[in-house]
Amino acid sequence: MRRPTPRVAPAMLGALVALAVVGCGSSSLSASQLRARATPICKLAARQLSAIPAPALPSGGARFLSQGIAALAPEISHLRALGSAGDYGDALRATAAELRALRSTRRGLRAGNDPVVAIKTLQQELSPLEARAEGDWRSFGLPACASL
Repeated sequence: MRRPTPRVAPAMLGALVALAVVGCGSSSLSASQLRARATPICKLAARQLSAIPAPALPSGGARFLSQGIAALAPEISHLRALGSAGDYGDALRATAAELRALRSTRRGLRAGNDPVVAIKTLQQELSPLEARAEGDWRSFGLPACASL
């Protein structure tokens, strides 16, 4: 024999929906919370990036880029997990564009592109991306992320 399904009164259902909506909104971090949580992530990435030695020869470019990508990719993933809205999202997208440029250049080097030309091209491509990312992070109040 089937049990009768309990009926939820419309007013109770409305209250549950309202509670769920309010609860969902509270999972977003405030700007100050984002800054507090993002700062150690960016500081770690900055330490990792600064520890990467510049290649002595152009042939070391792919390895150099791989090490930079290995430091930057997890940083972006962790930052993205914190949020992606507003000014914070703009800064995050600018940094992600830098990572895409690094990956693209590394693919080219692995495919046999001339390392000197590839790195010079990357420098030209990165310059405006870095400036934009730095400006966006500083505008958001996260200088630790601006120094990457």
